[in-house]
Amino acid sequence: MSESTGFPLELISNLLSIIIVAGIIYKFYQYKKKMNVLSQLTQLKEDNKLTEEDNAFITTNLLEYEIQLEKDKSLIKLAYPFFILIAGVLMLTFSMAEALIHINIVIVTFIYLYISKIHTQNFIQLLKNLKA
Repeated sequence: MSESTGFPLELISNLLSIIIVAGIIYKFYQYKKKMNVLSQLTQLKEDNKLTEEDNAFITTNLLEYEIQLEKDKSLIKLAYPFFILIAGVLMLTFSMAEALIHINIVIVTFIYLYISKIHTQNFIQLLKNLKA
């Protein structure tokens, strides 16, 4: 157990992982709310009750989500080498057991980024279906 100032480093690592997992849960909550809005729009489309305001909403959000998807992809491409570097440094710096505890942050952060990308892709697909 590495203690530099009397505070276990593993505790900080685990706390950061828990915060990121809380961020993932919050992402799912946001996703569910947005999916409810899109399901209401789908129902309006099936009933042929979409207004021009609804169509404008769909077009605007489609553009925003396409931009967000490109940002998410770029962030993942940028972060991937840093994650590998961080994992490598942790493996060299700590023993195997301690390094795996700290690598947990890298893995959870990577999962968070991919969840964000997947959600954005799903929104784009649903909005394209609404627009068609």
